[in-house]
Amino acid sequence: MIGKTCSRCSSKPHRVPQLTYPSDQPSSNPKRTSDPIFARIVFACIVVSASLASSQEIEYRTLPELIESGSSSLVRGDFPQAAHAFNSILENYREEPVWLEGQLPAKILPLAGFASHKSGLHSAAILALETYLEHHATEANSEIFARYTLASSLLLDGQETAARTAFADLRQIAGHSPFRDLSLIREALLSDPQTAAKLLAHLLQNPASPRLATFARLQLIRIYLEEGDLEYARAQLLDTQWQEKRMPELATLSFLATQIADALLANHPADALKAYQLVQPKEKLIAAQQARISELNTTYKQLAPTLRTEQSMWSDHFRKSLAGLQKQLVQLSEAPSYYEAISLRKARCFSRLNRPLEAWLLLEPIANSSSPQARIAHLDWISVARQMQAWNASALIAQKFIDMYPDDKDAAQALFWIALSQIDQNSYQPAIVSLKKLLETNPTRQLEAASHYYLGYCHFMLGQHQIAIASFQQATHSAPDLPIAAQAQLWIGICQFTTNQLEAAIETFAQIKNSPAHSFLRPEAAYREIAAHYALGNLDEALPAIENWLSAYPAHPREAEARLLQGDLLQELGKLEAAIAAYAAIETADPEFAYFALEKRCALLLETDQSDTALADLKTYPNQHALPLPYAGSYTQILATSLENNKLHTEAQNAIELAIQTYGNLPKAGGILELIQQTTNQQASYENALANQQPTLASRYLVAQINTLQTQNQSSQAELKALQLATHFDRKHLPPEALLHAGNALADIQSHQTTDYFEAILISYPNSHYIDSARLGLARHHANLDQPELALAHLEQISLATPDSLSLQADLEYKQENYNAAQNSCEPLLADRQSTPAQKANSLLILGQIAQAQNRPTQAYAYYQRIFTLYRGEIEQVGHAYLACAQILSSQSRYNDAQSVAQEFLAQPNLLTHPARKKAETLLTQLAPHTQAPTSP
Repeated sequence: MIGKTCSRCSSKPHRVPQLTYPSDQPSSNPKRTSDPIFARIVFACIVVSASLASSQEIEYRTLPELIESGSSSLVRGDFPQAAHAFNSILENYREEPVWLEGQLPAKILPLAGFASHKSGLHSAAILALETYLEHHATEANSEIFARYTLASSLLLDGQETAARTAFADLRQIAGHSPFRDLSLIREALLSDPQTAAKLLAHLLQNPASPRLATFARLQLIRIYLEEGDLEYARAQLLDTQWQEKRMPELATLSFLATQIADALLANHPADALKAYQLVQPKEKLIAAQQARISELNTTYKQLAPTLRTEQSMWSDHFRKSLAGLQKQLVQLSEAPSYYEAISLRKARCFSRLNRPLEAWLLLEPIANSSSPQARIAHLDWISVARQMQAWNASALIAQKFIDMYPDDKDAAQALFWIALSQIDQNSYQPAIVSLKKLLETNPTRQLEAASHYYLGYCHFMLGQHQIAIASFQQATHSAPDLPIAAQAQLWIGICQFTTNQLEAAIETFAQIKNSPAHSFLRPEAAYREIAAHYALGNLDEALPAIENWLSAYPAHPREAEARLLQGDLLQELGKLEAAIAAYAAIETADPEFAYFALEKRCALLLETDQSDTALADLKTYPNQHALPLPYAGSYTQILATSLENNKLHTEAQNAIELAIQTYGNLPKAGGILELIQQTTNQQASYENALANQQPTLASRYLVAQINTLQTQNQSSQAELKALQLATHFDRKHLPPEALLHAGNALADIQSHQTTDYFEAILISYPNSHYIDSARLGLARHHANLDQPELALAHLEQISLATPDSLSLQADLEYKQENYNAAQNSCEPLLADRQSTPAQKANSLLILGQIAQAQNRPTQAYAYYQRIFTLYRGEIEQVGHAYLACAQILSSQSRYNDAQSVAQEFLAQPNLLTHPARKKAETLLTQLAPHTQAPTSP
């Protein structure tokens, strides 16, 4: 019959947004369906079209013509024409027997619904599909497809609640198929976050499609992030093996991974690093987009020849889709690279994971590039170099930053890092220069205070305590409200303590202890205050104070030191048993500190005739702690003494010999030389050690022989043996005591290798008691080479001044006309009982010369006179003192007195060859015309 229609399917449809994902494409494999009409539907599902207007018209086509028109339109993707034809059948034939009694509704209704859906005729699609599902659905595949299309139409028609219900109904019957996953995803997108998360998680338990599973997981991560549940987002991201290589999932994964990594970076760098490694470089995204375009192009080229392209909405869709993807590709290509930003973040992860080398490898090329990230990468590079303790490198990198960014606000920070690197290398003078340069850059208040603080520290380490105090005071004035001010105040007290200003130190520590603002330093300040009282001799005040301290601060990091101080106080007060108990109460995991306590305790036990207890304690110690190598000798010495006191003489000698054999060939073992000097047949033992390839032990036997020769005043033979250490042994095998002797012997012959031996002590044995001797050796060597600045620099780093170091320092300071410093070096020598007569005479000579230079002849005369009065055996100084006194008297016109002193000089038989003798003879000749009867000076 001829149908006449004016149904809603003939009206112009409204335009709706295109669904971008998930695609409602069922499988295109024709083997999965036996129905040819359904096969056409499956084929049509691979395309997406825009709506097309159709005009109202009277339908004159027959039923077969409408079926043919709808089918052919559907195949070529002309969905509006297909919808028009199929809806015309529904409108015109639904009351006819052919419709009511046959299979026509089961065939036509799904096609009408699908075509209407693709044409944006949602109401028509809903009507057709609901009718089909209620009355005609018999085939499972057709029903699943129809329900999905119905739900999609409801969604596009704005009926979100009905659409969500339709998707939920579909997933109940879809079984384990992609339609179930599509339904879950659609339902999740229409649900609240909690429900959506449950639906997506359900999908992921047993997904039917890998790509839909990827999409679901990405959506789940996005939901967790939006809800602030970082832990679940992290788990979904990092507990998954991502194999995605296609767009747009690849781009979404990179974006979400960056968000999660940024959130994890501060506190979970290991997880952040894993997340950053999922971020694909721009080049890979471009390649994936190009592959997507190529795949779509290939599909279009394969299918287009079968269609009438000029009439096909399918072709138009392909062209628009390709144009959109090409536009995206251009935008992606023109977007700035984010590689450097991600690499910078990865480097920070490596740094936080204590993998600075990997961070360095990432940061260096960025810092040296023209990237916008170069500046911040350069700052991070400096920090990583410092983390690696590459002090020289960090200083060079920081200097390069300043050269590249001289006006940068972080230039001061770079200078600060340079200074810290120099301090870490014990290069205090260069650090002072860097810190002063920093202060000229108008730094922040915090950096200014920190700079003054570290200036104080550098000056303290150089022994310049008054300058250090001034710098620490500047730090407190720069930022009185910051913790560093309290730290600086504490160091002021330490400087005062170090320079024996004990009363001032006690006052400073008490101020810190009693200040509410300095509460975090209260235990430290209180401890140091007690130590100052002890040093001042206030034992009765210090003892109850340390006991109160121990009660107030249990388990404090200084507890072991406090108990050691308690033991020292009790020992000073004669309470020996209590002191022994205090030392025994020390608990520490530090083997070195444990040994200090053991040594003090055993000394008191031996003093109080408790040798058996001392012996038991000594034997217990190795079971609790590894014996520190520097104390191997002293431990053995105490053990041997305890054995001797217990009348175990053979065991004592065996203990010494066992220690020599056990530790003797270890360069870092200390005190071995002292043990060797208690043995006999040292020459035979030396030869035996050489034969057994024990070079370190052999060198120690040689040092023992050198010491013996020196005590016997056989200096030349001792020097020859010392030279053997330098010529017959590899430097790396020599212990510090042998390096010292070799260095001194080489210094005497001004060898260019001298510094190598002394510096080997400083580098390889920084905690040995030979450090100061090595610095003194270097100072003498540089003084002999007429390098006073270098010599003084080494002397300034000596921790405990000795008469030898003070005497050399005074000589150098006088030659540089630094008279005040020279006088400060000389005066302690005159009061020190350890000073030799030659050192004291030389000090008086320097003091006299300083007084003369400062026009104080009377004082100069007094200094010179003390030399030939008190130290007549020091020929060198005595001759110069005689001549100087005669010259002073002559300059004051006291000619007879001058003549008398000159004659006394010339009458000394031991001064006949003195270099000043000719000057004295000349002066005596000049005085002859002026002399009369002698007068008293």
